Amino acid sequence: MPTPPSEPEKYSVDEILARLKSTSLETSQDGEQVTRADGSQAIRTRQRKRRSSQPRKAKQQRTRLARIVQVSLALILILLIALTLGGAVIYANSKPFRDELVRHIAQASGATTELQEFRMNPQTANAARLSLTWPEGNVLKNLTLHDLSAEIFPSSFWGTSMSGEEITIPEGSLELRIPQLGQSLRHTPEPQGPLPVQFNRYRIPKFNLTLGDPKQPLVQLFKSEASLNPFTVNGYPQMSLYRGELTIMGWPKLRLNRALIEFRGPEIHLVSLRVSHEADKGGIFEFSGTIYPYQAERTSTLDLVLDSFDLSGLVGPTLGNLFSGKINSQPLTQSNFLSFLPTEHSTPTLDIAFQPSPISRIQLQGFPFLFSLKQILADTWFLTPSFDHHASGKFHREHGIVTLRDLNFESKSQMALRGEISMAPDQSLSGNLQIGLTEAKLATANNLRLNSLFGPLTAGYRWLPLKITGSATNPHDNFRELLATAKIAPLENAPPPAQTSIFEQLTQPK
Repeated sequence: MPTPPSEPEKYSVDEILARLKSTSLETSQDGEQVTRADGSQAIRTRQRKRRSSQPRKAKQQRTRLARIVQVSLALILILLIALTLGGAVIYANSKPFRDELVRHIAQASGATTELQEFRMNPQTANAARLSLTWPEGNVLKNLTLHDLSAEIFPSSFWGTSMSGEEITIPEGSLELRIPQLGQSLRHTPEPQGPLPVQFNRYRIPKFNLTLGDPKQPLVQLFKSEASLNPFTVNGYPQMSLYRGELTIMGWPKLRLNRALIEFRGPEIHLVSLRVSHEADKGGIFEFSGTIYPYQAERTSTLDLVLDSFDLSGLVGPTLGNLFSGKINSQPLTQSNFLSFLPTEHSTPTLDIAFQPSPISRIQLQGFPFLFSLKQILADTWFLTPSFDHHASGKFHREHGIVTLRDLNFESKSQMALRGEISMAPDQSLSGNLQIGLTEAKLATANNLRLNSLFGPLTAGYRWLPLKITGSATNPHDNFRELLATAKIAPLENAPPPAQTSIFEQLTQPK
């Protein structure tokens, strides 16, 4: 049987009230039971005293106070920085700062300086135009730069110097001159110590260069990309040029491939200057050497190398219609150079020993004697004869006269050509060529006049000297005159003439 519960299942109202009173009294541990005047009872609790020191709350107050101080100091610091930067920017855009910057540029460059619409912000310095002009004793004449944008260092705001990483100039033009001896190189004394304007790199995406009178310049370079690195490993400032249209007075038009130039004090060293033909970018014409612009009595000589360069890029388009092909330079002494004196009326000398490129041939065309040989020998090869790697010659340019000399062209079993030909500035031609034909080739013509026209056999060929006149667009030679006046001589060991029948004699045209 289940154990009867210790508590009764039912209580009376008085028992419930008594039980609640006893429970509430028992649960009160901190109080004292008292009886009020009306007879009711209550629990009197002890009043707790508040502590005089609370470590936790004090720590919170100290932390809060420290944070307030830190935030205040940070705000004050930010305000001071903002005021300083604002003041620096305001000062950097003021007239005194601009005048001081112009003075720094003049000290660094040695040129008179004109600066327009200069403005500066915390990251960049900008100007609408900067123009530098040097005295007549300097090879530099004028440099004009547009829309300059410079990445500056914060120290530039203090006005003691202008420095930064890079200056970008969308467009710039440089004029060079032949310097006048005895004249000053600078308008301002050269500064002692670090330059007041220093940037690690200058870049001009659209750069133009002119040497000499702008109306009739000696050298012109258009639409090139230029960059200047003032600080290099070897200590010399370097200028790089990439692409552009190159024009040299009296020369065919060329295209700049790339160039690397070092400025070694008063000397200009061309580490490499590569150009290509105006219409053919495959061939290379490379210059290298040192130029002495301030030593008028000293000849500047540049070494030359050609690789698959179009011959018309040397001789010009008109003479290039008579002699064509891609050529390489031959490593011969006393050749492959460009020499000149850095004077106003200098006469540059260009001399190159050449031979056909392995992938090309030198072709001859346009001369009247070629058409005559084609008719007499009934061989179309003579209309545009070509010569392989056995061909060689020298190209010479001086005083505006272009000369192909020491020509030695040969095509086995066909024809050989020797001699020289010159073209004057007015494109008039003059020269002497020797045409060589083999004995077998002359025999195929069965022409007594032609046979008597050529000389005795020498070095495998019988030779005929020709005189070249006319112009590059309309050349002349004396082949027809020589053929018409040649004395008829029978061919040695020639077979007797064939007997013709009566029918053939009657039907021959009269």
